[in-house]
Amino acid sequence: MLDCVMLDIGGTFVKYSSVQDGVFASPGMFPIDENGSAEDIIQALIDHLKAHPARKIAISMPGPADYRQGIMLMKHKFVALYGVCLREKLQLAFPKSEVSFVHDGVAFMLGEAYYGAAKGCQRAAGVMLGTGLGFVLIESGKVLTRSVLTPCMPLWNKPYRAGTAEEYVSGRGMVRRWQEKGQTKAIVKDIAIFARTGDMQAVELMCDTGRMLGEMLSQHLVCKPVEKVVIGGQIAKSWDLMKDGYESVCSIPASVAANVEDAALRGAFVYANFGDSLLHIYEDTK
Repeated sequence: MLDCVMLDIGGTFVKYSSVQDGVFASPGMFPIDENGSAEDIIQALIDHLKAHPARKIAISMPGPADYRQGIMLMKHKFVALYGVCLREKLQLAFPKSEVSFVHDGVAFMLGEAYYGAAKGCQRAAGVMLGTGLGFVLIESGKVLTRSVLTPCMPLWNKPYRAGTAEEYVSGRGMVRRWQEKGQTKAIVKDIAIFARTGDMQAVELMCDTGRMLGEMLSQHLVCKPVEKVVIGGQIAKSWDLMKDGYESVCSIPASVAANVEDAALRGAFVYANFGDSLLHIYEDTK
């Protein structure tokens, strides 16, 4: 039996890994239908866990959610799971396993603080560049969260230019800005390829994205200065195209996560072992 099996629930795929005697297995993925029925989604999780029996089951997932009970409260995806207690379902299927749930941003930061680019930092920030824009802070080894166990000081909804931060710096925002340049719709991965092959509009968009993020963080972190910003999410793989723009406006050192593919899995494992002792929990007004 494994010491721990970790799942990071996304949209169309679930990332997974495991730990045995302190050694992390290489991460993998299995498909999941976010528009499927609750029964089908839960069965997909159970099937994987049955094939990888473990003493602990650690699950990283996006919010909103009740992380203590493992209840998804999202209305934009996994709609069939709204209000369903995953802890109850999994505990019933695996009565001898300990089951824990953690916000995916919190898990990312814990993974990088214990095993990656934020290790040894007194205070660091994590930025997750994916479909949306995630942000999380860690101080003295503890992630700053609200009482609902989601990160404090979210960045995505802060006013920026004619909208909010996420409307400019995120996968959705980058695709929108690309189309505003008169281009046909393309995913960020393709835009990055265009930039690497000399498309100047793509080069400009990637550099501008870094500059925008630098402007946002310079303002957002005025009251909470950090030693380092750790960049995660799939778009982090294109950070080299954004780095110059970022550094032109922001003096806070930034680097790509050491474990882009499995930082959240590693963090879920850490949380499964130490729980809320790794969190600095504030009231929701903070």
